[in-house]
Amino acid sequence: MILSTLAGLFSVAIALMLGSTSSEPSSYGEKSSMQQEACTKVEKLIDRKIIIYWKCDQNENDSRDKNDTWYRAPQPELIQKPEKPKYKYKDSNICIPGLENVSGCDSNSDEGQCPDGSVPFMRQIISLDGDDAGQVIRTFRLCPGESFDPELPEDEFVVEIRVSPEQFRAFPILASDLQSDPEKFSLRNGNSHFWAETESQSFNSTVLGTQVRVKAIPDGWNWKYGDGNTRNLDFPGEPAPNHTLRDETPTSHSYKETGTYSVGLTTLFRGEFSVDGGPWQSIPGQAAVPSDPIEIDVWRTKKELIARD
Repeated sequence: MILSTLAGLFSVAIALMLGSTSSEPSSYGEKSSMQQEACTKVEKLIDRKIIIYWKCDQNENDSRDKNDTWYRAPQPELIQKPEKPKYKYKDSNICIPGLENVSGCDSNSDEGQCPDGSVPFMRQIISLDGDDAGQVIRTFRLCPGESFDPELPEDEFVVEIRVSPEQFRAFPILASDLQSDPEKFSLRNGNSHFWAETESQSFNSTVLGTQVRVKAIPDGWNWKYGDGNTRNLDFPGEPAPNHTLRDETPTSHSYKETGTYSVGLTTLFRGEFSVDGGPWQSIPGQAAVPSDPIEIDVWRTKKELIARD
């Protein structure tokens, strides 16, 4: 009796113990406390070296120092030092006929004008490295608007503070003011007097973060008289207060037929630039700036005999 009672109590105790034990499984996919936290790759530039390491988020129970970086590249990656420039550009004027004494060169009679009336300039690529250092690698004859291909990487050229012919022509240079006497009319076979009012101009600019001053100086006046005749002069002419149609001047023109003619003028400017208040340096090439044309009405004279009674 006693033994059966004890066996029954023991069975109940075992049942109670089994009932109090949870049989629900852990939620699937929950992040384990041992799982690695998210890390970020960090790159720093120190003494021309790239130092690479990883920095990770810390949780409250992490025993690591929060300022500690737990990974550092065993051998930092070196920055590749820039190579010494291998080439440079050199721009220069092609000899301008009529300016041999000024330019100190011999005139090339085969050298023509550019379509806008300016003279071309020469761009050379000069080697700075190797056995051919100092030698001209390529030469280009360039007019405004013409492009060229150096066929060499641009990052191998010297970076200079200068004003190129292309940059000079981009400045807002004012055209000459075209004048005539008589004003906008003439007589057939008469001498119409023309001249241009032109001034030197200056501009302030910035090149590679440096202050640069630029001057545009007129040095050529190309006339088109509208009757098929043209004239290229190295002076603008000047007013002639006592001028008559019988008087020929250095800048006058005579029309052989009556009609209305459109007179055009293109002024050629040469350029100079100064870097940060330094000496003035020449800019090769020219900027051709056209003026607004004016119309000239050419009349004819007729002689008649008038009889007197």
